[in-house]
Amino acid sequence: MVDRTELQRMARTIDAHRKQLDDLHKQIDRVAKVIEEHEITSTILAQLQKGAENGSTSARLTIGSGVTLKYIHEHTEQGIALVDFGSGVFGEKPWSEAETITKERLDGIQLLQEELTEQSTSLEVKITGLAEAFNEAASQMTATQSQAAPAPPSPAEPVQSEAQPQPEVPKRQPRRKGRRGKELTLDD
Repeated sequence: MVDRTELQRMARTIDAHRKQLDDLHKQIDRVAKVIEEHEITSTILAQLQKGAENGSTSARLTIGSGVTLKYIHEHTEQGIALVDFGSGVFGEKPWSEAETITKERLDGIQLLQEELTEQSTSLEVKITGLAEAFNEAASQMTATQSQAAPAPPSPAEPVQSEAQPQPEVPKRQPRRKGRRGKELTLDD
């Protein structure tokens, strides 16, 4: 038989795993956005290369705050892109090399996404198993408690506790909300 503290421990474990699962889902969403960004960048670089082969290509570059710059490349050779190599180091690379670097990064990020998805799936299975075990233990505990509890008195028998009015217990004042700190006060 499982006691109440064991059930509470199981519930806390389930809650902790659910929070971890929520964090994983948020991470997967962020990774999906990065993948989308890399796919767009790769497509743009491929289009610029294709246009350069014809002798001229152009693009619009959004720099933020509603401002877009028009870019025109009027040469048959590829243009140069600034590529972030990490840690604040940038390098000039032809568009084809920048596209290759972007695709390599994309492959690595997709592997990360697959790993996170696998972790999420295994955590969901674990949570389901824990929840089933919790529900089974809780139903066993309530079944044992209902068997051990005495039968309620029949309405024909006078009940002693109902005949005597119980003294009124003063209600606790509600807690004040909106405090900045979490420290206890004398009002608590």
